[in-house]
Amino acid sequence: MGLVLSASASGEKDASLEAGLPGMKPRIALRDQYIASPLFDWFFILASPLLAVAAVLGAAEVMPAVQVEYYVIGYMAVGHHVPTMLRAYGDPDEFSRNRFQLMVIPLCVAPIVLGLTMLDSRLLTLIFVWDQYHFIRQHYGFMRIYDVKAGASTELDTRLDQWLCYSFFACILTHSGFYGYMYADAFYNLGIAFPDWFVVGLENGSLGLAIVVGILYLARMQFRVASGLPIAKLKLVLFATSVGVWYYSYVLLSNGFLSYAISSLFHCLQYDAFAWYYNRAKARSLTPTRSNAIFRLIHETRYFYFYVGAIAAYGLFSVFGKEISLVAILALNTTTGLLHYYFDSFIWRVRRAEFRKYL
Repeated sequence: MGLVLSASASGEKDASLEAGLPGMKPRIALRDQYIASPLFDWFFILASPLLAVAAVLGAAEVMPAVQVEYYVIGYMAVGHHVPTMLRAYGDPDEFSRNRFQLMVIPLCVAPIVLGLTMLDSRLLTLIFVWDQYHFIRQHYGFMRIYDVKAGASTELDTRLDQWLCYSFFACILTHSGFYGYMYADAFYNLGIAFPDWFVVGLENGSLGLAIVVGILYLARMQFRVASGLPIAKLKLVLFATSVGVWYYSYVLLSNGFLSYAISSLFHCLQYDAFAWYYNRAKARSLTPTRSNAIFRLIHETRYFYFYVGAIAAYGLFSVFGKEISLVAILALNTTTGLLHYYFDSFIWRVRRAEFRKYL
């Protein structure tokens, strides 16, 4: 999910917070800093990384690891493309705003993906790079939301959050044996091989950068505390649970199948829940028309099972469709995946006033 918060979103409030001017707004109660509610946020966002570890490792006790990953990818990772399409094509305002991209880009992407799938599906493995970038962008977006809801957002904090997310995630990836192999194999299939000194340099460089950014971040937090400025506690909790689980699953866990299953599962839980919550608020504001009827229906609380069913249906179709035509389903899933990454980069722009209105 491309949740990207502009520092300008908080405007004059940020300036008053940073300068400590008279008339500074009172502290925001912790309960009001949640996106939806304490129960919702803790289950679907803040603690979902820990729940994913428990669920995946528990499933691995009763079935092979490769099968666990297969089910997570089939029913969750592929299925979570659906909320993106519901928002992109179901929300009339979003579709009108991005009509060209939503109409033209799929017509360009689909034939290219199909051609690459039929030519050599190994070429598609480089999409994995975008997949990982997509993970960290969603995490960064949630951090920015919690920062703003706590009244703690400034341009400097926005930049530090971004550097913290990217540097720590890059460090984790470069120190992951499984993902190091994945990337090396993907590039090797393209005829590109990296020397050992380059790999070692990446590992040491990413670690050094993460340490420097971490020290700067701690210094910034200490300054905010000493100055009496608000701290987004929920943002820090989210960072701790997400990065902690990524480190465990990518570096410490020796099984790559379970590693990706854990990361993908909590990513999808966060995305599906957030998309439903936001789209429900947006659907309630729409004037009922035939064109937005499905969007409104599927996001009504009493019909929540339609939303879950739509996600599961695409996952089921993909899983069982492979028995009929592996190439066709692989091309379809890859196409919707690429569109999911691309569409999310602009349909979830938090800097828009409309977005903040329904959040």
